[in-house]
Order: sequence, then structure tokens, then C-alpha cells
Amino acid sequence: MIIIALILLGFAASTYGTIIGAGGGFLFVPVLLMFYDITPEAAAATGLAIVFLNAAAGLPVFIKQRRVLLRTGLLLAAGAFPGTILGERLVQFSPEAVFYALFACLLIGLGLFLTIKKQPKTKKEPAPEVAATAENSYTLHGKDISEDHMITFPFLLGVGLLLGIISSFFGIGGGWLLVPILAYGFGLSLKAATATSIFSLAIYSLSGLIPSVINNNVEWNIVLWSGIGVLAGAQVGAVLSKKMKGSTITRLLAAIVVVMGVSMFFQI
Repeated sequence: MIIIALILLGFAASTYGTIIGAGGGFLFVPVLLMFYDITPEAAAATGLAIVFLNAAAGLPVFIKQRRVLLRTGLLLAAGAFPGTILGERLVQFSPEAVFYALFACLLIGLGLFLTIKKQPKTKKEPAPEVAATAENSYTLHGKDISEDHMITFPFLLGVGLLLGIISSFFGIGGGWLLVPILAYGFGLSLKAATATSIFSLAIYSLSGLIPSVINNNVEWNIVLWSGIGVLAGAQVGAVLSKKMKGSTITRLLAAIVVVMGVSMFFQI
């Protein structure tokens, strides 16, 4: 029963996480903390392993759909690299009560923001039969630019640093925060934001995972069985994401982070 539960958990987290560009760790880690005898440090490390597996599995589909903004994703990953090292160090010295409280507040705050905030105003997304690409043209200050060049170099590195810290500290990847930042903060389309988030997650979650592997913090039995569900869920989520409207993706993201955030308060 435990093995079946882990496979189903991996599938659900991966499908949902890939749809909203969040990697699935935001769902996976709270469930581990609530129902398994596992420390926050081990849960974060194991969750990060799932995030990497999920992102790597779903990425080829997004690339084939031509939704990944390569420049944006690479710069985010470059900024996240030092952040993942710092986040991995912080989680070792944080009391469990602090870990749970911060996690809950972050999730609830984001969920409320997405619920209240109106849909970001960007260029109208192309019709379903026309795939969104990194070459989509936007007008900014009277000049036509590609969507992949809408955000400047310093901003991408700064956002990446923040996400790297969050990714390793909580083991949830940071995509749940990156997608709203890209869409609401910088005006990218939601479909490009989710695909680019998965791309950058695949890179910087691996860099954050390496120290945890060296320190033997990852619960590999959980990763093994959940990984079966993750591999399948990533494919399903990538396909569903293309078919969904941006507003639907936003509602899905808001709903899950609020529920998870509230549940974390019961663990304090």
C-alpha cells in the first residue's frame, strides 16, 4: 500500500506541478512531512530530487512545443546556482517550527495573491493551433522585442538567486513563485512562463541536489517509487498544460498552494 501511495503521489504531484510550472515539490514535501516519519531536512532533499526528476521528464515536451525561453531560463538558473548552496546550508540550522511556519506563510501568501490578482495583461496568446514560441513579438516602449528578451540581465540573476535559496531550503523547486513573477511581474505569457520555469528548474534543482546527495539526506526509496509516477505525470502534465487557458492554470496554482499552506500550520 505504501508503494502504491508513493507512485500515485508522484503522479499527482508531477502532473499538477508540470501544468503550473512548479515541479511538484510544493505538493510532495508537505505530504511527506504530514504522513511519513521524516525530518524537514530529509523531506527537502527528497523533494528536490523529485523536482529535478519531474522537470527533466517534462522538459522535452515543452521544448518540442517551442514554449521554452532559453535565454531567460539559463540566466535564472545561473543566478539560482549560488542560492541553492546557501539554501541547503540554511535548512541545516533552522528549527523545525521555523521551517513549518515560513513554509506555510509563503504558500498562503502566494495563494491569496493569485486569487485576488487579475489575470496579467500580456499580448494575446496565439490560437491553440499556433504554438507559442520564444520568437513571439511584443511591443515595449515602441519597439518590437521577442518575449525571451523582455527581462533584463540583472533582474533575471536576482530572481534566480531568490529562487535558488527557496528551492534548496524548502525542497519545492521555487517554480510556484517563479511563474507568478514572470507573468505578473514581467508580463510574460503564462504558457511561456510555465515552460521556462520547468527548464530553469531542471538546471538549478540539480545543482541544489548535489550537496544533499553528498550528505546522504535523500530518501532514495521514496524517490524510487515516487519516480515511477513522476515520469508518467510529467508527460501528462506537459500535454494538458498546452491545452489549458492561462486563467485555468492560475486558479490551479492558487488552489493548491493555499491548501498546502493551511495544512502546514497543523505541523507547527
